[in-house]
Amino acid sequence: MNIGIYGGTFDPPHIGHLILAQSAIDALALDHVLLVPTWRSPFKNDSDSLPPLQRAEMVELAISGNSLLRGEYCEIQRGEVSFTVDTLRKIRDAHPGDTLFLLMGADTFSEFHLWKDPEDILAMATAAVAERPGYQLTEDNYPYIKTARKFSMPLIDVSSTDIRNRVREGRSIQYLVPWTVQVFIESQGLYRSDS
Repeated sequence: MNIGIYGGTFDPPHIGHLILAQSAIDALALDHVLLVPTWRSPFKNDSDSLPPLQRAEMVELAISGNSLLRGEYCEIQRGEVSFTVDTLRKIRDAHPGDTLFLLMGADTFSEFHLWKDPEDILAMATAAVAERPGYQLTEDNYPYIKTARKFSMPLIDVSSTDIRNRVREGRSIQYLVPWTVQVFIESQGLYRSDS
């Protein structure tokens, strides 16, 4: 099987995440994509992030109704800083013989050379990079681009940071997150300035 692996904080998961995952399924003939929420990212100050179990619950809500998207919670179960190389080893061991694709946007791929053990990562999975405006995927800018697979996705300008800010400011997040995630955020009072 061809399996996509898409990691992130998912605080909250939004339609951009889902569109990237579905675009990769279509472009790379993936059998399914595993969405892997981090326990804590080594690149972000997650002190303001929601607890991992709440983010995992939102991932489950976001992917409900699409059997090609699945949650994978090994990083949360590990309970420590999440390094992609360790996650890939665990997923590879659970899926021997399957072909793994590590999904990311061009913005994330621009920092790939800073990740822990990028060569080991690429020995286990093919980097699959969603092309984005403003990012020239050339060897000058991306040392690992020769080994990566590029795919396109619809252009959408949405971020988890913007969604959290909108909630704090009392603005709508309708259509930026799946309806199930919106209901969860509202019912739990998440991201509000008074919470």
